Amino acid sequence: MESGSSRRLRPTPGASVRVVPAMLLSALLTHYPLAADAATEGKKVIFGMLVVGLVFIGVIALGQLSRWARHRRH
Repeated sequence: MESGSSRRLRPTPGASVRVVPAMLLSALLTHYPLAADAATEGKKVIFGMLVVGLVFIGVIALGQLSRWARHRRH
């Protein structure tokens, strides 16, 4: 009799259902890549980071402006 850690597990239908879509998506992306090349993806990432940074700065600026305006009214 084999111990619990060396015994092979029987495949379950639920596990196969989860793996099949991932395998199909992987095969599809291998033949039809979404990314043009590494440089284009890098530019997209940098641009996205800049946009997020501008949003953060905008939120901080609006908060400070509202604080200043509230102080000015009182």
